[in-house]
Amino acid sequence: MSLSEAIRPHPQGCVISFEIVPGSSRLAVPSGYNPWRHSIEARLTEEPIKGRANRQLIEELARTLGISEQKIEVMSGQKSSKKTILVKGIIRDEVFKVLAKKLEMQRSQALKDKEG
Repeated sequence: MSLSEAIRPHPQGCVISFEIVPGSSRLAVPSGYNPWRHSIEARLTEEPIKGRANRQLIEELARTLGISEQKIEVMSGQKSSKKTILVKGIIRDEVFKVLAKKLEMQRSQALKDKEG
């Protein structure tokens, strides 16, 4: 099971399944992968109040992918921890490469932090 199962092609770009942990002590998009739910985990520092967590997810995902926030839309799950995000104008394989690389970098840093 892999991160790629959470990212599906879409006529406008791709769709990503996210599972959000709001109110975390650190911001991490992505922070992991849930193989049972086929979703990418994301830790957000914002609380889910008045759309703040959704905005933070969009901002961080846009920054990570190097695209404008206007190209990212919450398709479903606006008030849920399980969200479906549409990313316009970028293909599935590109999104997978970027998110997989970032997740691997975070894992490597976590291992270094444990050792040091």
